Amino acid sequence: MAPSTVPSMLSALMRPGLTQAIYAGNALWFTSAFFNFSFDQKAVMRSISRRATSADAKVRQSPEGDPWHHDIMAYMGHLSTSLAVLAGLRLYALRRPSRLLGDGGRDDIALDVTALAVLCVANFSQVVLNFTLSRNNDRWIMGKGLDHITILDLLFAVIDGAAAIARVIA
Repeated sequence: MAPSTVPSMLSALMRPGLTQAIYAGNALWFTSAFFNFSFDQKAVMRSISRRATSADAKVRQSPEGDPWHHDIMAYMGHLSTSLAVLAGLRLYALRRPSRLLGDGGRDDIALDVTALAVLCVANFSQVVLNFTLSRNNDRWIMGKGLDHITILDLLFAVIDGAAAIARVIA
């Protein structure tokens, strides 16, 4: 990569419109996780697990999982609320600067670095599991191809991380 393109990439990652889009995307992604995992566990189990085609007949009998699976999924969904709120608060602060949430000035860089780093780690932790735990078993669709969960976890991990690094370097 040519040295002159690095500063332009860094400045692009710090544009207010792109930053708002990054936060909006994360807020939607984690809100979707909250609603799907908290309130629609049966459909999620059918769409992301491979229970229906399992070699184990007992597993095949419950392609939608069972109440134990649903409890764990509800916990996962509710954990996503904090990340959705974090992204939503930063988006709101950028759209309506205030003394309380950030005025859009230089001091907001620390807020953005923190928020983007937390969102990056949340998404990246899922990427790691998608490509290690899920990829090497026949229980889940993640990590084996172009499924929406692996793609979006990876996309947001890269974008969040790059935007956080751009603010540190700039």
